Amino acid sequence: MLDILWERHKSIWSWYMRPLFGFVLFYGAWLNDWFVLMVGFIGLSTSWFWFPKPKMISPLVEEFINIERSFLTPPWHKAKVGSLVAVLMFVVISIFIFWYRWLELGLVLMCVGGLAKSFWSFKVAGRSGYIAAFFGFFWAGMSILIYMLYSYS
Repeated sequence: MLDILWERHKSIWSWYMRPLFGFVLFYGAWLNDWFVLMVGFIGLSTSWFWFPKPKMISPLVEEFINIERSFLTPPWHKAKVGSLVAVLMFVVISIFIFWYRWLELGLVLMCVGGLAKSFWSFKVAGRSGYIAAFFGFFWAGMSILIYMLYSYS
């Protein structure tokens, strides 16, 4: 079953949905709305397998997903565990910051998180990380755009 789910994650649509649900998660925290927060969390946690396996898969996407899968499955070592703990801490701290409406700090964290995702994608996956890195850069760019809109309103 897990093999089928990983095959479905090769759909680029699942890659589009994850940043969207990240925004929903943090917006739910901003609103102090547990329902919206849970929609974001559940969507972020499950959207990677919502879509059917694509008929044609880019070799770069195939390679990146295989690298990501090997990184998220045993055997476990300090680098893997440390990375997973760092991501979890990023999400928890970001939720806390948005919950208490520290917008500027939250947007800085979003930007840093997006850039970190891009850096990780390049570092771990090399050339096949370009597509995944785009989504990190998109996340960072959206946080800058939100900050600019907020600052000028």
